Amino acid sequence: MSRVIVTIHGTGRTERDFWIPQSQALAAHLNPVPHHRPVWWGDLIDAGARVSRIGERVAAHVHTLAQYFIGRPSRHIARAVLTTADWLHRFVNGVAGVVAYFTPSPKKEIIRERLRATLDELTRHGYEIVLVSESLGCIVAFDVLRAEADHYNIAAWITLGCALRTLVRSGQRTADLGAITPQTVKQWLNVYAPRDLIAAPIAAVFPTYPIRDEQIDGARGRLQSHHYWANPRVAALIARVLRG
Repeated sequence: MSRVIVTIHGTGRTERDFWIPQSQALAAHLNPVPHHRPVWWGDLIDAGARVSRIGERVAAHVHTLAQYFIGRPSRHIARAVLTTADWLHRFVNGVAGVVAYFTPSPKKEIIRERLRATLDELTRHGYEIVLVSESLGCIVAFDVLRAEADHYNIAAWITLGCALRTLVRSGQRTADLGAITPQTVKQWLNVYAPRDLIAAPIAAVFPTYPIRDEQIDGARGRLQSHHYWANPRVAALIARVLRG
């Protein structure tokens, strides 16, 4: 039975082709890379698009003013404007994603249904699924698997930057794993970076399941610590699971 990787992203500014760098990272460890099925929901939370449009207009004005007053375009200032706008776009979308998922909203069910539909299709076609979820995507995957993990053929679940410990301890989620058992989810690897404020080891929170917590280092700051797929060790860990 062949294995397929399913990835679901977290909140923030995420384009439809978010999975391409992930496959490229795996290609350094696997040849060929297994069939990859992304679950994208970035279209549901693009609340920061207006910020980017304003940033582009401001950058264009900076170019025009610099050309008029000093005779040449000011690329450095324009680049700084676009970089700031991109950061704000990501921040606004990050907040919007959390709000959309943790408050009564039809978007919450749409996000879950996109993951369900992907898992159901691949299971019907006889694939062994390695599910990799990141950040808020871990909570989406937890909610789906807790309710119906026994419906799917999950060979492994890898959580990156998972906030479940905080959610359980704050009462947002319970420690009851529901349908998640060693029989329905045959392996659970939780990867976290110590600089990531939302991530943590979770094995102690769910004592009924043998979760393997794996700490990774290498991030030079808190922002970089969120970029799990950019860490070569993360790609190597995922590749090892995909090899079975």
